[in-house]
Amino acid sequence: MAVLGFPLLPLRLFLCFGLLFFSASCTDHTDQCMIFSKVSSTHNSRIQVNPKVYESHTVYTVSVPVNNTISSVIMKATDTHNSVIGLWQKADKNCNSSVLYHVKSPQEQVLEAKWLSPTSANITEIEIQVFTVDFHKEATLSVLKLQKSGTSPALITKLITIKPTMVTTPRPSVITTKTTHKNSANRVFRSPVRDAIQILLVFLASKLLF
Repeated sequence: MAVLGFPLLPLRLFLCFGLLFFSASCTDHTDQCMIFSKVSSTHNSRIQVNPKVYESHTVYTVSVPVNNTISSVIMKATDTHNSVIGLWQKADKNCNSSVLYHVKSPQEQVLEAKWLSPTSANITEIEIQVFTVDFHKEATLSVLKLQKSGTSPALITKLITIKPTMVTTPRPSVITTKTTHKNSANRVFRSPVRDAIQILLVFLASKLLF
C-alpha cells in the first residue's frame, strides 16, 4: 500500500496547486464590490461632478443623490481604453476596479466622494460610472463623461426675435387725395352751368340792344 501511495502524492500536490491557482485567478478577475442581482441604467441622473472639465492631478467631488432605499454606492473611473484610473479617497471598501461607499444614515440625501485624477497629461476624456445599490442588491447605473477643456466646441444657441413692421399710409395723404377728387368733380359739374349762364347773358344783352 505504501508503494502504491507514493506515486499518487505528486498528483495530489498538483491538484491542490491547481485549485489554489484557480481560486486566486477568480479572485483577481472578480470585483467583489460589483455583485448585483440586477442592473439597470438611467438617463435622468442627478449626479453631479465638480469641476465640470477634466484636468490632470485634480481632486473631483462626485455628489450622488440617495434615499432610505439605497444601501451603498459603487464608483469607478476609466479612460477611453477602459483602463481604471485615478484614486478614490476614504472609500469603505476597495475592490479590483471599483470602490464602495456605504450610506451611513437613512436620512442622508447626498453622498459625496472624492476622486483624484492621474498626473498623466495624455488623458483628454474620462468616464465615471456610479452604481446606486438598494437593499435587494439591485443597482442603477449612471455614467458621466468629463472632457478636457478645449477638446470639443461648446454648442451655443442664439434666439433671434424679429418684430413685424406695420406699414401704414399717412392720413393727410388720404384726405388730400379725397379732396383732390372732390375738387375735380366740382370743377367738371360747374363748367356746363357757367357756360349756360354766359349764353343767357349774351342773349339778354342782344335783346336789350336791338
